[in-house]
Amino acid sequence: MGGEIRPDARWHMPWHSHGVHELIIVLGGRIFLETAEKTVRAEAGDLLFYRAGCAHQETSDRKDPVNTLFLSFKADEDRTAALALRTHDADGRVRQMAGWLVRDHEAGCTAEQLAPLLDAVLIEVKRLCSSPPDPWLAEIRQHMQRHHACPLYLDDLARRMGMSKFAFVRKFKRLNGRTPMQELQRIRLNQARAMMLVSNQPVKAIAAAVGLNDEYQLSKLFRRHFRLSPRELRTRLTRCPAG
Repeated sequence: MGGEIRPDARWHMPWHSHGVHELIIVLGGRIFLETAEKTVRAEAGDLLFYRAGCAHQETSDRKDPVNTLFLSFKADEDRTAALALRTHDADGRVRQMAGWLVRDHEAGCTAEQLAPLLDAVLIEVKRLCSSPPDPWLAEIRQHMQRHHACPLYLDDLARRMGMSKFAFVRKFKRLNGRTPMQELQRIRLNQARAMMLVSNQPVKAIAAAVGLNDEYQLSKLFRRHFRLSPRELRTRLTRCPAG
């Protein structure tokens, strides 16, 4: 059903295809995908969907090794017809559900037990494919996601888009519903949540990895945003029923 590819600068999958569909969730780094029709570079937050029988090869960026989750599954045409080769999981919903799927698969859950959550993943990917973001907004959000672990300031973001701070904030909020710094905080918290779901790293290390000052700031913001603490998230992970 699924697993994780951890960062490795030498990672490469030569040309191959699968008898099942595959969904790749890019957690970090960069990956280069080549199919018969096109070459794609994917980064953190991107989703890659390979249809059964689609020949492709994948290569990790050597300077920024890719970290992914992968889901392999069978599904009928009605559930996959609208899925694009690449889309973007801006709110991290697919990433979160995929993390649960991988953990439950590794815990021994059956395909039947995992099916409802897989259905929810495919529905969300379909929704993302049918509602592509505004190109201007997508560009700046991808920049924020790519550099979320670094200090990012409003002046720098506005300058990157060639705008004054006032005009930048006004346009960003009109398109996104949040201010740029609220969005950056949300990106950092979503990335922290994904790391908690798929790794056993301590909260202190995760805070540093997502660009927050320390574990106390992360815990405070995490509780405010998700209504539970990092520890509660890890202890409340839903496991498949026994049997």
